[in-house]
Amino acid sequence: MKLPIISIIGRPNVGKSALFNLIIRHRKSLVEDFPGVTRDRIYGEGKWEDYPFIIIDTGGLDSFSPEEMKKSIASHVKIALEESDAVIAVVDLNEGIMPDDREIMKLVRNSKKPSVLAVNKVDNPRKELEATEFYELGVDKYVCTSAAHNSGIHETLATIFNQLPPEFKNDQNNRGNLQDNIRISFLGKPNAGKSSLVNTILNDNRVLVDDIAGTTMDAIEIPFKYGKNDFVLIDTAGMRRKRSIKRDLEKLAVFRAVKALESSDIVILVIDANLGIHDQDAKLASLIKRKGKGLIVLFNKWDLVTSKEAQDKLAEDYEYKLRFATWCYRINTSAKTGRGIRKIFPTAAKIDRERKKRISTSNLNKFLEDTIANHHPPYVGKRPLKFYYITQPQTSPPVFIIHVNRPEKIPKDYKRYVINEIRKAFGFRGTPIKVFYRSSHETENQ
Repeated sequence: MKLPIISIIGRPNVGKSALFNLIIRHRKSLVEDFPGVTRDRIYGEGKWEDYPFIIIDTGGLDSFSPEEMKKSIASHVKIALEESDAVIAVVDLNEGIMPDDREIMKLVRNSKKPSVLAVNKVDNPRKELEATEFYELGVDKYVCTSAAHNSGIHETLATIFNQLPPEFKNDQNNRGNLQDNIRISFLGKPNAGKSSLVNTILNDNRVLVDDIAGTTMDAIEIPFKYGKNDFVLIDTAGMRRKRSIKRDLEKLAVFRAVKALESSDIVILVIDANLGIHDQDAKLASLIKRKGKGLIVLFNKWDLVTSKEAQDKLAEDYEYKLRFATWCYRINTSAKTGRGIRKIFPTAAKIDRERKKRISTSNLNKFLEDTIANHHPPYVGKRPLKFYYITQPQTSPPVFIIHVNRPEKIPKDYKRYVINEIRKAFGFRGTPIKVFYRSSHETENQ
């Protein structure tokens, strides 16, 4: 049975994102004292008592926002209400009832979803009496909350769950966890088309897309099912060079993108095929490799690369600039035409299987014997390098430890040879593998 979905809606700067972060118990949604910071729908996972649920933070509805942004945010809120099972409407005690609060409560009532009004910023008991004015919004009950003091959260969720149908609470097997799904993050430079791709995949405007580079400021997690596999898609803020990151909020967004990368299993590096591969793309690919994540290089906007000369140049640059990641998959796509989109998830599922693959110790050591026999390790001075045995202590990413007599003396080209032979023998396409060399105690007596 599906997890209940609860959306948080309200005007800008009433504390929606701060409440969202408290509910999911870590700082995920961007919080800054600047109206309209959260503009997309941000998905997270929370738990009340012993019941997990999905929570959505939405952009603030504000009649004074620029017209196009106002329409986009309103569309996001509407979609969030449609896909939600319950709603938390948030108002600001200090500002009192504003005209937009009344409009928002109309939306909530029209949705006919279980709901609660959270009067936020009630930072001390003396202020609770002031909250009574919010009965004017037509509610039978409200909950006083304070994100700053972490108060009222449990009562808010209790009010919601008491209104939910029994099936959301009675099924003891309803204990899903988004962390168990295959987590895929979309990474790339600003305006490479990451959000357009996510929207094409989901066939809705879940991620706010604008012609202005960098419209997506949060790392947005979206549960998604394809075939038999459950995924979480993560769209991230565009990654610029450090010297071009000026505003503090944008620095935080990029930091959040790096954290999203770290929590991912597979990273889709989105490159604007029309602009080609830049040094920053190669640096991002290198970062993904160092973090041990599966990698798909996705050339987006392929519909704009029409000449064979341009396609050949792109292939040449790909082989040279990303030569350290020849094991990754490459897919040519177009968010505009839908080309290549259907290849993404079967490929990601393959990579996930490769990342989790474990080779038996007996097969590994037979492999090591053959590898050494085919290409003997070089002598260092008058002493030979001796390889004793190999193990695989870890998956996701695959990690191997080879016990030798003099690990510090193994040449880099021989290390590359061993990694290439591991791939030839066992695959591991799409994922980095790590090989460590350890000194064996046996060698100390030789």
